[in-house]
Amino acid sequence: MVFGVNPFKGTPFFTLSKGRGRLGRLRPNSVRGLPGSQPRVMQRPPLGDGWGEGLPGNYLWAMQRSRMSDAPIRFVHLADVHLGFRQYGLAERAADFVRAFDDAVDYCLRVAPDFVVIAGDLFDSKSIEPSTYAAADIALERLARAGIPVVANEGNHERWFRRGERSWLWQLSRHGRLRLLRQFDPLTGRLQAQPWTSDRGFGAYTDIGAARVFGVEYLGARLAAHLPEIAASLSAVPSGSQRAVVGLLHTGVDEAVHLGVGGVTLEDLAPVRAFTDYLALGHVHYAYRLPEHSPWIFNPGALEAHNILEGLASEPSEGEGRARGLYDVTIRPGHPAEIDGRFRDDVVARRPFRRLSVDAGEAADFNELAADVEAAVSGPLELFSEPPVVELRLTGRLRFERIHLDTERLAQIVGAAFQPLHVRVTLQLAGDRRRTAAARFGTNVRAIERDVLAQLIKESPHAGEAEALTAAALDLKAAALEGQPPEALAQHLERRLG
Repeated sequence: MVFGVNPFKGTPFFTLSKGRGRLGRLRPNSVRGLPGSQPRVMQRPPLGDGWGEGLPGNYLWAMQRSRMSDAPIRFVHLADVHLGFRQYGLAERAADFVRAFDDAVDYCLRVAPDFVVIAGDLFDSKSIEPSTYAAADIALERLARAGIPVVANEGNHERWFRRGERSWLWQLSRHGRLRLLRQFDPLTGRLQAQPWTSDRGFGAYTDIGAARVFGVEYLGARLAAHLPEIAASLSAVPSGSQRAVVGLLHTGVDEAVHLGVGGVTLEDLAPVRAFTDYLALGHVHYAYRLPEHSPWIFNPGALEAHNILEGLASEPSEGEGRARGLYDVTIRPGHPAEIDGRFRDDVVARRPFRRLSVDAGEAADFNELAADVEAAVSGPLELFSEPPVVELRLTGRLRFERIHLDTERLAQIVGAAFQPLHVRVTLQLAGDRRRTAAARFGTNVRAIERDVLAQLIKESPHAGEAEALTAAALDLKAAALEGQPPEALAQHLERRLG
């Protein structure tokens, strides 16, 4: 059975072969864009009034561009902006996240891409303050005035899971500040494959010049199970003059996520790979690209630091390989498409973070420990352009009673030396049972749950179905935590085990 025909070649995007499950196995076909002639440089005119209705106001320009079969498509890929995040309860940190987004917008205005994508979590919360919404509205208005469309999907921080609820992204979409993309209708819960319009405030996809962009809202652990039907739905949509397809997902990929839960595997993504040139991800706060050779999956990371480890990305001993920023992407349609994803981590001003480690095991009592901390900050200190966030980390084994450990006094010592925005004291002391457990099992809680469930099922009469039942149980738990109604849970379980 054929799901969708590639309009560029007249061949199927992917076919359905016999296999397990109701949909069987989706077998991708190697179908990409068309090679073409040499590009011509044209200056893009401003978007017309019709932009807000889902059809480009510069329609003639889009038609002209569609004839330039080899013209490159340029866009900027952002994710995990988290406007409204008051880290440590500080208003200054909330302002830092706004500044980071403004810096990214400034960059977009300088390079003038064809469009911008935000792969989830523009906002840090489902419920935001008016000032947070205003900050997003003002920044997005700057892009709109420059004729640069913005496309976004909902991340786990901003998406409501109760049927009928709307996110603040939907409000921005209704006002034409961005184009919100999602695959499931928020009212019916059913798949929909309609183009974005400002009247609805959402759509499954949107066409911008020679590019088609589709987006999937955050689905958590259920994403892998839904990808085949989402791919089938999107592939059935007729294409016009589009020569490249960009997808937005808010998830991690297991092959790249070494700490915590990934979400999907490269194999899970095969159905969308069949017709996608560039997959824009969010959710994981550091940058990566997959696969190693000829990557088509890109994750830029967060713009600002959400914890001390992210803030220490510039220190090789702590943050190696955990850079964050944005991707400036150029797609040259062809067979296959040529993707130039330039990672930029130098366009956003970030609050400096520093970590100071002191071995508490060398102190016989608290007074000696306080003296050790004073000695650690008595030497020449790095100069900062603005007050940093400083972490004092205590290691080793305490030689005195824990009740005598005055962390507030230690924070005052560090504060007097650094004049920081904030000081936090963290304890990584030997003998802490919680830390021993963390070291034993690692940080991947989902992996622990999976192992425990699988072992329990293997000891039951259903041992032969341990893998399927374990996956179904974890997916059901995730759906329940997301607030899905009982009917939806039953349907989900039936579909998962069907």
